[in-house]
Amino acid sequence: MSRYPTHFDTPEDAYFGFFEADAAQDGDAWAAVMSYPHVRVAASGEVHYFETATDYADAADWNSRVATGWVRTRGREPVRLHESSDRVLLLGGWTRFNAQDEPILWNRVTYVLTRPDDSWGIQARFALGSYDGSDDEARTRLAAEAATDLVRRYYDALARGDGDACAELCRFPMVDVGIGEATRIGSGIELARQVRRQTTQISSNLNITAAQSGPQGINVAVTAAYASGGGEQTIVVVGRDSGTWRIAGISRRTSGNDADGQS
Repeated sequence: MSRYPTHFDTPEDAYFGFFEADAAQDGDAWAAVMSYPHVRVAASGEVHYFETATDYADAADWNSRVATGWVRTRGREPVRLHESSDRVLLLGGWTRFNAQDEPILWNRVTYVLTRPDDSWGIQARFALGSYDGSDDEARTRLAAEAATDLVRRYYDALARGDGDACAELCRFPMVDVGIGEATRIGSGIELARQVRRQTTQISSNLNITAAQSGPQGINVAVTAAYASGGGEQTIVVVGRDSGTWRIAGISRRTSGNDADGQS
């Protein structure tokens, strides 16, 4: 039996449990921190999908990381972005250290924490991409502007019911993360079909901002009010695809009268 917890009373408990299990190189404990299916989406292009805890534990491997001189990872102090009774977005990330306690690599990540039953777990990780600790502020600012503009165009197309226009702004497989759900949308045709079926109408109250920014990836926060009441809180991971900005993943939490779950 693992000496590490398998039940988490708060989203932050699960977040820090993730790093504790990682430091112990305990695959079963690491897997216990997640909600399933679990997905990690990198703005750079990689998508890792795990249907079950067994799948996650079996894939856990620290050898390549140890080879870089890594001995431990410290999580950034998390900040709540959106929160509800069964879903919380934590703006976090990590720093890796070597045996001399010197930092060797950084990343910024939005963690989608969900409570599909009585325990919190990490349903998804939207990662901007690792970097060496130096920030190119000019490139990061331009990236944030490009990503927020892209997401705004996506919502404009969504409001028109233009599935083809939405699909042109995404890369595939695109990931749609819910509570106890992580769906891979395999093609633009599939996404366009879903958009054409959606019935939600967004009012003029739409707020789109960069929640986490880097030169190669942006996590974009969206809050929207629905014309019929209620609204949504959304995080969108945007990255470069062959030099072009594309949406790689999305997670929405809807409330009120219109909650069709359509991304």
